[in-house]
Amino acid sequence: MYKFVGFGLLGFLALLIIPVSSSTQSDDPSMYGMAHVSLVDESGNVLIENQMHNEVVDQGTAYMLDHAFQGGTNPNNGDNAPGVNGLCVSNAISFSTADSETITTFNTANNIGNPFTNCNEILSFNPATQTFISTSSIFSAGTAFADSTTITGVGVCSVPGGSGASLDCSIVGGKNHILFSVIDIPDTTVGSGSQLDVTYTLNLD
Repeated sequence: MYKFVGFGLLGFLALLIIPVSSSTQSDDPSMYGMAHVSLVDESGNVLIENQMHNEVVDQGTAYMLDHAFQGGTNPNNGDNAPGVNGLCVSNAISFSTADSETITTFNTANNIGNPFTNCNEILSFNPATQTFISTSSIFSAGTAFADSTTITGVGVCSVPGGSGASLDCSIVGGKNHILFSVIDIPDTTVGSGSQLDVTYTLNLD
């Protein structure tokens, strides 16, 4: 009996040692800031070196948000209008969250098309909060897209300012016409009389 118990323990230990592969992709953010500090003597030899992550203070956070989103107090928003000011839903078959995504690739993959308006302008922004929280954007079947459309993702981008609702992210105008972020959502089929309510939050603090 002890022999069988011993074999069982060996098998269990083998399972602990053998690496298990996984196809799960981490969604942990990889954006960071850090300082590399070195003490160097007169001959150029490094005596001490350290790398430390930074703390972005409230004023810095407000500055980044203020320069990115329409509705802030940054005067440059007027020169590069509209800035980031819209939420768009997409029915792309294989919704991409690659770093290389642009307004053009996002619009091309989306096949919703006219006469629908799959983008809503968002204007609420208070830089004093250090967090951008959009108003809840309502995308109704029959208006934002055809009935029974399957929505696969959301894009945060610039849309024609002052239009309220539009088709696709805007690619015309100044340098602030950009695709800011993309969110791959569970495929959701929106039937007649139904709607998607989307709110976007960006917390940099």
